[in-house]
Amino acid sequence: MLGAGTAQDTLTLDGDNYTDLFMSNIIAGVMTGHLVQTYYPGIQFNKDFLYGSILGQLLQENIETGLYKATGDLIDPSADQQAVMGQGQGGPYQINNYAADMVSGGYAPAGHSLINYVALQKNIGYSMADAATQYTKVTPPSFNNKYYGPMLTGYFHYNDFVALVETGKGTGGWTTPWQPAFDQALVTFKTLPNNFFDVLLNVAYNQGFYGPLMSSYSKLGATATASTVTTVNDFSSVWGKTDTYAQYPYQVRYYLDQLYGNPIPTTSATTLVTPNNHVAFNLTQLQTVFANVFGTLSYVDSTGKAAFIPAATSRAAFDTARAQVSVPADATLDLSKASDRAQIFSILEGAINNLETTLGQKFNATTLSQL
Repeated sequence: MLGAGTAQDTLTLDGDNYTDLFMSNIIAGVMTGHLVQTYYPGIQFNKDFLYGSILGQLLQENIETGLYKATGDLIDPSADQQAVMGQGQGGPYQINNYAADMVSGGYAPAGHSLINYVALQKNIGYSMADAATQYTKVTPPSFNNKYYGPMLTGYFHYNDFVALVETGKGTGGWTTPWQPAFDQALVTFKTLPNNFFDVLLNVAYNQGFYGPLMSSYSKLGATATASTVTTVNDFSSVWGKTDTYAQYPYQVRYYLDQLYGNPIPTTSATTLVTPNNHVAFNLTQLQTVFANVFGTLSYVDSTGKAAFIPAATSRAAFDTARAQVSVPADATLDLSKASDRAQIFSILEGAINNLETTLGQKFNATTLSQL
């Protein structure tokens, strides 16, 4: 815990063993942002932290990520860690409540379960017919796949976001503890760049909707200014605390700051060190990982059935986006360098938009049927 313990795990970045895993997680993070902006156009957020949040969650929740081997497709190949694949565990990202409909509150899919998303349904590992009892069963193997698992987690966070907006509204509705402040925060974030939207999502995941942090951060967001963002960004607010819920969003950011080369607190909240880490993203490899990630997702084809997204379609969408950013096909960009990272994000944003256009389907599309 930050300021209240010592690090329990390390990753040795030399040798590129983790690079494709980092890539798939960043792709999933960019998709999370895409889904959020599709649902709520105009919202802004800190891209470094939102796009990196899936990777940060993996590093925080799966303490033996260091055992990952790039030669395989499993995020977590360790026999000692298979407990995360047990009943209701949700895999390496520990998305424990993955089987619930987050708006209706039950387990029968009513439009806001992960299986309702067209993109996820074909690979999720259970059917609509079995969905209501999935919470009693072991976590499907696909949750541990290095291409599908991160994207599934991104959708989990997006589904949380939609539920935070929609729960309690409509006929017979009620006012939830985070409202109306949460809705007001979203309006504020439309004109407040680099805000703390990622903190709200990570609080929702970790402590839950009805914990006190969801309400308190929503109230901060409702009237937030640049000064509020500076205050929230300061590790001093959680440094040394033993409240795991308060620490969690900052632990996720701490991992990312190390990867991005941002100053991080060490022996105290104000004693800072700038890490010298570098993660090289070769665009040829990134294109392949992009195609592999989207190859685990589905769309409705011309016959009305769910089909996996063809690799050639994904690769073409990536190529067009890369050309739009004017980056050579064989370029290598450094995730730890702000200008390079911005280019990586721009390419992935464009590629997702291009792929959505080509497929003729929004990635947040849902269904109440088994496709």
